[in-house]
Amino acid sequence: MNASTVTPEPAEAAPADQRAALYAWFATLYARELSEAQLQTWFSGAAEPLFDVLAQAGFAAEVQDMQGAINALRDLPDAQLELAADYTMCFLLDVKSSALPYASCYLGEHKTLFGPEEKAMREKLERYGLGLDSNYPEAADHLAIQLELLSWLAMTGKALDEQELVASLLRWVPEFSQKCQTIVTQVAFYPALSRMLCRLLQEESAALTDLSPQN
Repeated sequence: MNASTVTPEPAEAAPADQRAALYAWFATLYARELSEAQLQTWFSGAAEPLFDVLAQAGFAAEVQDMQGAINALRDLPDAQLELAADYTMCFLLDVKSSALPYASCYLGEHKTLFGPEEKAMREKLERYGLGLDSNYPEAADHLAIQLELLSWLAMTGKALDEQELVASLLRWVPEFSQKCQTIVTQVAFYPALSRMLCRLLQEESAALTDLSPQN
């Protein structure tokens, strides 16, 4: 994915292929820890074109936070290991200690793993003729999987379904983001990322609503 091709504009809906690329970019960051090679691409400035357009589109504060976290990582001798430890702290411990990236942990009566939201997402994937990657053994309501689906919906022109999924994510991602802010990490990369995602979903929700046929 070439981040420089992503040009979201919160004031109006970005083209579908650009929204799809941005959703997919977020999905990769939540799917697993960054490898050493991936982290080095960040250090080389590969994300700067994306950050530039995001800042121009109204996300300057979120971009500044992300850049601050990246600069903090540069100063660490074991940056990749530290960031991987932060990923574990944020997303891989128990429901009380981490901001688990599953819809079922925030919605429904019990708010636990593999709740009704997971079943509903699995059924939704099946309706679209999509399946879960056997090499990625996560519950269907994992944030990365939902963002990948969101990317696919945008790319295939299913704007109403995209709007519906954005609205569904906004039922729990704000709480997820708030939980991320409370976790003690070596650097603020993942808390900053969650704030950026939450803001983006809010802006895209408004833009997609303006584009819907009833309007």
